[in-house]
Parts: sequence; C-alpha cells; structure tokens
Amino acid sequence: MDKDFHDHVEQALPEDGVIEEQNTGKLTKEVFLAYVAICAQVDCYIMTIVIPSSMLTYINNDLGPNPNSPWITISWQLGAAVFLSIGGRLSDIFGRRYFIMTGSIICTVGCLVGATAQSIGAMIVSGALFGIGAGFLELAYALVQEMIPNRYRLMAIGGLDISMAIAFTGPIVAFAIIAYYEIGWRGAYWYMFAFHVVSFLLVVFFYHPPDFRMKHESDGKGKWQLIKELDYLGILLFTAGCTLVLLGINFGGRTYPWTHHTPITLIVVGIFSLIALGFWSAYGGQRYPLMPPKLFRRIREFVMVICVTFCTGMLYYSMNVLWPKQSQIFFINSDRPLERGVWSIFFNIGTILSGIVLVTVCHRLPHEKWQLLFFVAGMTAFISSMASITVQTQARAIATVIISGLMVSVAQCIPFTIISLHLEDQADIGFAVSLTGTFKLLGGAVGTAVYTAILNTQFNAALPSRMISAIASSGTVLSNKLLSNLEAAAQVNTKAAYLAVDGVNASLADAAMQATIQAYEVSFKTVYLCTIAFGCLALLAASLVKETDRAKWNNERAVILKNELKDTKGQA
Repeated sequence: MDKDFHDHVEQALPEDGVIEEQNTGKLTKEVFLAYVAICAQVDCYIMTIVIPSSMLTYINNDLGPNPNSPWITISWQLGAAVFLSIGGRLSDIFGRRYFIMTGSIICTVGCLVGATAQSIGAMIVSGALFGIGAGFLELAYALVQEMIPNRYRLMAIGGLDISMAIAFTGPIVAFAIIAYYEIGWRGAYWYMFAFHVVSFLLVVFFYHPPDFRMKHESDGKGKWQLIKELDYLGILLFTAGCTLVLLGINFGGRTYPWTHHTPITLIVVGIFSLIALGFWSAYGGQRYPLMPPKLFRRIREFVMVICVTFCTGMLYYSMNVLWPKQSQIFFINSDRPLERGVWSIFFNIGTILSGIVLVTVCHRLPHEKWQLLFFVAGMTAFISSMASITVQTQARAIATVIISGLMVSVAQCIPFTIISLHLEDQADIGFAVSLTGTFKLLGGAVGTAVYTAILNTQFNAALPSRMISAIASSGTVLSNKLLSNLEAAAQVNTKAAYLAVDGVNASLADAAMQATIQAYEVSFKTVYLCTIAFGCLALLAASLVKETDRAKWNNERAVILKNELKDTKGQA
C-alpha cells in the first residue's frame, strides 16, 4: 500500500530501547492474558456455528418443519464472510479493541434471539446476528499474530485451534440439556449466552491493543476525517455481491428449480457486482479501497493463498453442517440425544488435533508450502473417501471424519501465517489476514450452500422410488396421498412421524425409515464425490504458493500492547 496508508494504520510503537526490549522473543503476562481473552472469543464464535448446526434437526422439528432451516447456519457464514473484511479494514483504522467487543455483543444478542425464538425465521435472524458478530471475532487470527514474535505465529494459530476444545464440547452440553432438562434445545442458547458474557468481560479487562490516538499520533487525523475517506461504494458492492450470489445458490434446487430466472438473476447480478468491485478498487482512486489492488497483484504470495483458503473453507464449514446431520441419520436414533452430541463432535476432534500438530510439528518444520500441499492432498483424499460410509460402517466413519477434520483444519490455518509473513509491511497484517479469513468464510458459505443444495436435490430424487418399494414391501396399498405424506414425514424421519400418517402401521413405518436412510446414503455419497473437484483446485493453488523467507521467522513483533507500554514506563 502507499505511504499514506502506512501513515494511516501505523501501529503505535515506543522508543527504540523499549522496542528492543519487547523484541527479545519473551512473552509478557499482558500478552498471555490478551491471548487467553482472544481464545475465549474464538470459542464464542465457534460455538455459534457448531451448536446450532448440531441441533438443527431438533430446532426444525420444534419450530417447523421448514425447508429454509439450513439458512440458520448459512446466514452465519454469509454474515461472517461479509463483515470480516469490513471489520478488518475499520479495525486497522480505528483500533481493534472495540470491534472485538462489538462482535461479542452482537453474538450475545444472537443468543438471546435464538433462546426466545418462536419461528424458523427468528432463528435465521439469530444465525445472521451470530455471523455478523463472528465476522468481527474472526479477526482473532490477525490479533494473535501481530502481538507475538514472528517465529511463534504458527504456534499461536495452533493454540487457537486447541482452545476450541471448549467450544467443541458445546454439542455434548447441548444434547445433555435436551436429554435431561425440559427447556430442550433453548437451554443450549442460554448456555452460549452465559459463556459470551464471561468472554466479553475477559476482553474488557485483558485485551488492550493500540487505541485510535496511538495509531494516529503521527498523522493527526481525526475520526470523522477518516470516516469520510472510507470506501463506502466498495463496501456496498462487496456486501451486495456476496449476498446475491449466496441467495441465488440457496434458492436454486430448493425454492426454485435451477432453470428458474430467480436464482440465475441473483447469481449473475451478484457476480457482476463483485466484478464491478474489482474495477472500482483498481481504478476508482479511493484512498483506502476495500480491496487494495496491491495485494491482489501479488499472485503467488496472496491470490493463490486465498484461493486455497476459499476451497478449504468450502469443506471445513460445510462439514460442520453435513456431518452432524449424517451421523444423526445414519447412526443414532432421536431418542438418544446425548449420543448424538458425542457423534456430532468427531469432526471437531480433528480440529483440536490439528492445533496440537501445528504447535508440536508444523511450527518446528520449514517449507510451509510443502506442508500445505501435504495437508490439502490429505484433506481431498479423506473427505472424498467419506462417500464410502454407510450405516454399517461406524468405525470407518469415526476414523475418516476425525482424520478429515485434522487435514482440513491444518490446511486452512497454515495460509494465515504464510500470508502474514509475505507482507512487505507488517502494518498490513490486519487487513490482509482478514481478507484471507473472508475468503475462507465465503468459501464456507458457498460450500455449505452448494453441498446442502446437492444433498437436498439428490435426496428428493432418490426418495420416491425407495419409498414406493417400502410401501410395497409392507403390503400397503399405494396412493399418491400416502406417498406424499410419507415423503413429508421423511423430513423428520422418526417412527412417530410416520405413524402419525393415516394408513401407516408399524411395519410400514420401519420400512419408510430404512428407505429414507437409503436415500440419504446415495445423497451423501454424491456430495462427498463432488468435493474432489474443489480439493483438486486447492491442490493446484497450493502448488503455486510462494515459499516464505525463513529469515522472517524472528523475534520481531508488529504490535506492542497498550498496557505493556504502561508497565514499561512505570518501571522506567
């Protein structure tokens, strides 16, 4: 970026002697406590995706059934993808502390909306609030890298993944509440609310990055002057483009056929909005464009890296939706909610293991590019191999999904460090990492939308023939009304739902449940085979990524915390 930008976002640093003292590679108690506070915020935003997605069936059964229930999680990914870049840009300018606090407050409000919701529409609003708040909280991947020595950056990213163990136990807590308390799934939202409040207090007391005055001590610019110079048209084009594309993808094959003009129009207009954003950023003459052209001119150092994160995001976030649904349908009956919670976190166990691998192995090895290639290849192989999972292959399912979680989690974490160390100036770290996170989350939103659409389309195509066979095997007379009612009950797929249909006996109910599971087996197989294409794209992009300079793995830090400066001055 140009010199004006660096003057604009320059991190406040103390005198040279203090800089040398802070660049010894040692971590102060202020940095440690700030890291703990940020880890808590990561747990907050992870909870808002893993807990609702694991309980989606229960929520839909209680407030629906409603075919739009997947939007509870899709709206999260869309909101996070859009607001991460916006938050990254604004926090570079105005300071990070209040944006993290704002994200925490928005997620807390989302907990309240979800806990008191009386419709799927209200739950979608809750999911959108979670997404907006999570977009700000996802800045954690920039925050931890800028406040610690460069050589510990990959370890710090791994530590975030390890800390997610708290969030990943959320589904177990949620299903325990469902199993043992009358409040049901709403209790999980109150649990998230309590955790968010405590985490917010940790940020208030322990996270003190450079504030607005410290950032702009050299240029003397005021807040209103900087607000006037923001790229409002860029923000509008980016928000509109992402929203329209995701709406089109989710309407296609569900609300409307893919040949209908509505999804086609939304996708085309959204794509043109994003193309217009590119031209506006390159030629609009903005002082602070939302998408800085300088970053996008660095093909191997930036563009290829965000291509990898887009593809890994498609698989990581969609698996957080697909696996809980698949495990509940294939392996655990609805009358065993606690076991459903345990099964739903197997993929996330892989993420926790990935943090351990990053801290103990990847951190110590050179050649991040080759590490990235290895884990992307493993991600592609293991996730696509989940196409072989059936109701009879429980052990294979557990092993495969855990290894898949490990592979994809490492593959999406390494790019954060690669891209930060390729920067020409570390003053760009906040925005560059937030852009990387945006493409990861946008990939997640696209992946969840695409794979959910494929799953639903394949299921709707596979179910009728299998349901007709189930009716015939039970000796029941086939009628269009009976078939239609059984297909509707298949959305819930419990014996009670089938027995509630007129003319259905116990034999037909059991046969209908098996027919539904068989239809889902075919549908999930198609979804996992489709992941091969995007895995290969990620492999191609990873092969073109430029290796990092090992000389940059040193003790330098991009940011000195505000309370560290106070302690240093006090000691002086």
